[in-house]
Parts: sequence; structure tokens; C-alpha cells
Amino acid sequence: MIIYWIKEKINTQWILGLYTTLVIVIARILRTFFQTSEKIMFYELPNVERLWNLLQAIDLVREYNFLLIEEELFAKIIFLYRSPETLIGFTKLKLD
Repeated sequence: MIIYWIKEKINTQWILGLYTTLVIVIARILRTFFQTSEKIMFYELPNVERLWNLLQAIDLVREYNFLLIEEELFAKIIFLYRSPETLIGFTKLKLD
């Protein structure tokens, strides 16, 4: 009788643990699949040419050791990425 009770408890706990693990794994997979809000600012910008030119300018002034200009350009990049509205406005397509 005691052995049967222990066997029953072990099986119940094992099944409950397996079920819990499975639910957690599926929830994490679904969360990473559907959670794209962090990636929107990198993949959904209309025209990144101006942003790319700004990054190239930072690389160029770093190469020539113009540290004050590099600091100003880097501050501009930080400002753009902290303000999504400004970033979208900065990367809008310009119509001629």
C-alpha cells in the first residue's frame, strides 16, 4: 500500500513538472515570436540613408581623431534613438 502511494505521488509530480516545463517553453517561444516591439525601430524605418550617413560621419571623424565632433554626432544618434518620433521624422522619405 505504501509503495503504491509513493509510486503514485512520483508519477503525479513527474507529470506535473513535465507539463509545467512544457507550458513555460511554449510560452517563451510564442513570446519571442510575437514580441517585435524592440525590433521595429531597426527594421521598419522608411529610409535609413541619412542615419547611415551619420554613422559613417562618426566613423570618419573618429579616424581623424576629431573627438569633439564625434561627441556631437554621437549625442545626435543617442537623441534620435531615444525619441522614436524624431527617428521616424529623420528617416522619412523626402519627396522632390
